Amino acid sequence: MKTALLFLFISIVFLALIYSRVDVWFGPSTIDIHVHDTYFVIARRQAIFFIILFLGTFSSIGGVIGTKFGNKTFIVLLIIFVVVDIYIFWNLYSSFYHSQNFGQFG
Repeated sequence: MKTALLFLFISIVFLALIYSRVDVWFGPSTIDIHVHDTYFVIARRQAIFFIILFLGTFSSIGGVIGTKFGNKTFIVLLIIFVVVDIYIFWNLYSSFYHSQNFGQFG
């Protein structure tokens, strides 16, 4: 359990470092993130979902490592978080790939 809390603390510090390095503006229903010369506009619900997913993944990894694969709750949580992570990143990757090939033949 201590390792899960340590990993959770490390992930929160990581998110705070990212927040301090990029420009973030909070709109009425969106969050605008300015990185270099690119703007990312994300709905607040999606941003909260991504943050919870990130924190949950890291805390469950810490729980699995801390209990040496002995606690089944952390193993189930890790499997759920990793499956959702893979699903979301696969959809983001495939939508980016298809948008880059838009207008090409074949």
